[in-house]
Amino acid sequence: MASLLLVFLTTTTVIPILISPLSLSSAPHSDSLHRAVQTLYGARFTSMALTLELISQTSVVPHSQSLTIFAPRDSAFSRSGQPSLSLLQFHFAPLSLSRHFLASLPYGTAVPTALGNRSLVVTSLPGDPSISLNSVKIDGSPLFADKSLTVFGVERFFDPVFELSSPVQGPTPDLNCVSSLKRGNRAGIPGDGSFHEASRKMRSSGYSAMGSILGTQLLGFEYRTASLTLFAPVDKAMTHKKGNFSEYASIFLQHVVRCKLLWSDLAEFSNGPALPTYKKGYGVRVTKSGDTFMVNKVAIVHPELYVNEWLVVHGVGEVIGAKSRADNVKHKGSQKNGHVEEKRHVRRLFRVWLAIFALVSTQLCC
Repeated sequence: MASLLLVFLTTTTVIPILISPLSLSSAPHSDSLHRAVQTLYGARFTSMALTLELISQTSVVPHSQSLTIFAPRDSAFSRSGQPSLSLLQFHFAPLSLSRHFLASLPYGTAVPTALGNRSLVVTSLPGDPSISLNSVKIDGSPLFADKSLTVFGVERFFDPVFELSSPVQGPTPDLNCVSSLKRGNRAGIPGDGSFHEASRKMRSSGYSAMGSILGTQLLGFEYRTASLTLFAPVDKAMTHKKGNFSEYASIFLQHVVRCKLLWSDLAEFSNGPALPTYKKGYGVRVTKSGDTFMVNKVAIVHPELYVNEWLVVHGVGEVIGAKSRADNVKHKGSQKNGHVEEKRHVRRLFRVWLAIFALVSTQLCC
């Protein structure tokens, strides 16, 4: 299918943007984007206003519940010329970020963007008179802000390959859990009673396997000093792994997210970025189907099974990331059938070679 080449003239430069018709979609921020575009025109951010007007109904705009856009000035378009679609996505953060919140972030904090796994980096210090990301200064007040969309002006385009010149000292917050951080839900050190209370509640509600591991305080000191969300599979989903504690431990780690997410918070992350878990390299993504929230396509069947100051437990119907037992049985059956067929093939080849050998021997001797 042919792509559509759209060219529009700004006050500073001509910007052609190539958009496939297949990328056209309805963005959840359409009304807000329309009003933001009018505000950008009035603030003389004409190039970015025209760009947003062009891409507002495409998949370039993240389909997250909240969105922050960093809008370069017209002079940046003049200096840099045509921005690629990927560069535009690097200026979209699928989060609601206020100036106050950005100003509170430590140096080196990664701010997720719509460009795959690329993040912006906070390069200002808390208390600095100005805020900067990737060493680009952010304008003092938002150009536009409502419940779902915030737009900040920036002096130039962000550099996607930017790296800090000095190492980050100490841990930085995970902005994929931004709603928990904004409410200040940073836990203190929970006592042993907190673990046992949560574990007892889970065991009495049909989540004994995960409850037992929680009671052992598997993750140690770091685990005890963080805010957590546990997506606990119901016991019947764990029966085929009974007795294998090492496998339980690995499964447990991939069901624990590094922040506290109440049921009301999940809407903030619906169709947003993946949330990192305690299992290295494994993340979970929240989506919504009707009135049901899904985690990696597994339904949350018992929301807020247990809640305290530092922990939320949501019951889920299956092990996240696991194949169904039917799939496993089918896979094992196909493996077994494959081995049998391979043996038969070897026997047939052996008989053929015996026949050839017998024929050659007869011709040589006679």
